[in-house]
Amino acid sequence: MWANVRALWRDSQVHGLELLFDTLLLVLRCLSISYWLRRFFPGADDPRHTVGDNAIDVYCVVQLLALLILLPFGLGPVADSFIASYILFDIYLNLFNIVFIGKMRAINAPPVSIERSILLLFMNVLEVVLAFAIFYRDWLKLSTMDAIFNAVLVLGTIGYPAAADGQFALLVSFQVLLDFILIVLVISSFVGHVGLFRSTTGSGGTSPPNDPLQTDR
Repeated sequence: MWANVRALWRDSQVHGLELLFDTLLLVLRCLSISYWLRRFFPGADDPRHTVGDNAIDVYCVVQLLALLILLPFGLGPVADSFIASYILFDIYLNLFNIVFIGKMRAINAPPVSIERSILLLFMNVLEVVLAFAIFYRDWLKLSTMDAIFNAVLVLGTIGYPAAADGQFALLVSFQVLLDFILIVLVISSFVGHVGLFRSTTGSGGTSPPNDPLQTDR
């Protein structure tokens, strides 16, 4: 982590508020299981890097399955909320890293597969919906199907849980804010991946090296 922080601070193109925010993102990686997993698998320059990519893909699927299992078989409001909150933290940390750190070649290589990125980003959207469905089920006392339905409605900004009054209105407002951020990050990430992919394949027709950030999401 500290090697990446030093590389970031030596980059003359990053300064001011962006430098502080990017440093925070690198430090927060210490709390992310996906970044810890990368330490145990071959790096981006290793011919066996696909092992690490597949491991992170499995981790993302496990996150999705955990949310799907928690919805009908919850462990209790506190445990469910903690797990769902951590998964949300991991999702947004990775997306912010992709958008803000992904352009720094000294820290991250360019993307290798646009299709893989799209699949993982779609999975992120589904995970956000399921995480808030868990919140709505536990704290608004909705049924599982009603919780999912309302989480989708809030995502599309076309509905609002009727039970969300008083303090729980903040929960819905929080989802609206995170959904807006998610849309911005997904669009920025996709555009950035396409630009990096074209810049690395535009000359010579060779495939770009693996993107460590794609192993995050």
